[in-house]
Amino acid sequence: MMAARRHLLQAAAALGTAALAPVARAQSAWPDRPIRMLVPFPPGALTDTLGRAVAERYRLAFGQPVVVENRPGAGTLVAGQQVARAAPDGYTMMVATTTTLGIAPALFANPAIRPTDLTAAAMIGNVTLFLVTRPDLPAANMKELVAELRGKPGRYNFGSPGNGTVHHLVMEMVKSRHKVFATHIPYNGSVQALSDVMSGRIDFMFIDVAIAMPQIRANRVRAIAVTGSRRSPLAPEVPAMTEFDPEIDLQAWQAIAVPNGVSPEILGRLNGELNKALATPEFREQLAQVGVEANPMTLEALAELVRRDAVRWAELVKRSGARVD
Repeated sequence: MMAARRHLLQAAAALGTAALAPVARAQSAWPDRPIRMLVPFPPGALTDTLGRAVAERYRLAFGQPVVVENRPGAGTLVAGQQVARAAPDGYTMMVATTTTLGIAPALFANPAIRPTDLTAAAMIGNVTLFLVTRPDLPAANMKELVAELRGKPGRYNFGSPGNGTVHHLVMEMVKSRHKVFATHIPYNGSVQALSDVMSGRIDFMFIDVAIAMPQIRANRVRAIAVTGSRRSPLAPEVPAMTEFDPEIDLQAWQAIAVPNGVSPEILGRLNGELNKALATPEFREQLAQVGVEANPMTLEALAELVRRDAVRWAELVKRSGARVD
């Protein structure tokens, strides 16, 4: 009887091990087929450029194609919802921006996803924005700009690539902290807004480095500040916002996100391989040329950043009154 029971237990253990074997093989073999990377902006945008650069690095690291699919819409939440609903097997990911994991969910009364519906797997880097003005604006720095706004309330206006964008909300924070006013004029993208700054139709705006630099170098606009806590190596003479006000330490960033439930092993590989790439001088330089500062982070540090920024951006959205329905 005892011998028979022992044989039964051994058989059951063997069956259990056999059942688990395919799962173990699947995890150890990842990836064994192409990976999808969703980009929440159209082809040619900064996020698309970053996505394709990261996809190539992952292709080299994993030996599998990483297929980029552009899925713009709903403030990046169209792509975010597709990824959140995908199988958590490591074969679907997206380039998630500050908008995806901080701003957009606060803009909608019923957002398609919340920041907690995705897992941030790897940081790509911080996106530099310049504050540019029309060349004849009587303000050569942030202190003088705030003094102008305070002394002539209602006279000045500023543009942005859209209501509730990072570009809009950073200026709302300046207005709120320094008790000044300027009229916000939202555009459908940055190109027309920048054209109107150059022509003097609007007075100033925050704008991505890649778009701004040619016009700054041609003296068609004047750069008076850069977002974040450090100056940009592309224009080291332009002060960081924190040099004017240490509390305005808001930074746009871009990261890789996956569905919740992806295994720790796959998360570790996605994080580790991108961090290795970000440590190489050639990849860092490639990102710097489009105004992105490489910023490798651990999974734990990235999760904390997402939690913190989701709260900060939601509060700024509330202060600005920006809504999309």
